[in-house]
Amino acid sequence: MKPDRQRRVGDTVAIPGDYQHRALTEGPAVQRFWHLAKQLAIARLLPPARGDHVLDIGCGSGVISDFLARAGADVLAVDGSGEAIAFARERFGAPNLEFRQGLVDESFTVERPVDKVYCLELIEHIYRPQARALLDHARAVMRPGARIFLTTPNYRSAWPVIEWAMDRARLAPELGGAQHVEHYHPAKLRALCEESGFAVETMATKCGAAPWVAPLSWKLAERLQQAELGSRLPLGSVLVVVARAGERGGSR
Repeated sequence: MKPDRQRRVGDTVAIPGDYQHRALTEGPAVQRFWHLAKQLAIARLLPPARGDHVLDIGCGSGVISDFLARAGADVLAVDGSGEAIAFARERFGAPNLEFRQGLVDESFTVERPVDKVYCLELIEHIYRPQARALLDHARAVMRPGARIFLTTPNYRSAWPVIEWAMDRARLAPELGGAQHVEHYHPAKLRALCEESGFAVETMATKCGAAPWVAPLSWKLAERLQQAELGSRLPLGSVLVVVARAGERGGSR
């Protein structure tokens, strides 16, 4: 059967439910830092405040959801993988953290308007119309002025070479085509946000040189990561955007 070119409901390779957790805690230094860099970017660019109501869309094994909950936010984490949700529920139990299985381009039901939305390295796994639907549904449950934190590979950086090398060396589940079907660059990502009623406040990149320095010096890698996040040059392998929701919002 030919793949649906309009809607993806999962990758074409199997991703273990604990994948992100193992990558952060057990992988080689480069991989561990790559995943830690997500938390470093959140802490610098859009940290949750205690009591914030936040969404983690495409939560995978729940690593970022747990990070947000430990900061004091009330977290609703959503992912389409039943295996990932089962792992996250078992591994990260907390009264302010709920894991829910659901497709990320469908509407969200929330008890009160959302203060912040986090969606990390997900939109490249779905087609652009689905990413637009995701942002539309997210914006519908956000309070006016709430912010979204988005990351995705930067295809105008060294990332395409890294992706190609990883696939050839089988260092991770196949990325090109099997997982990544949309290729974003700064202008394309900005356009996606603006079409869905978000005003981009910050656009930065991460994971340029920093992960590759981690095997030699973890502290130096962290300093480089902070410098990359503050740079105006979009050279890092991952794009990072913070965008503000417009006036349409509220719970449904």
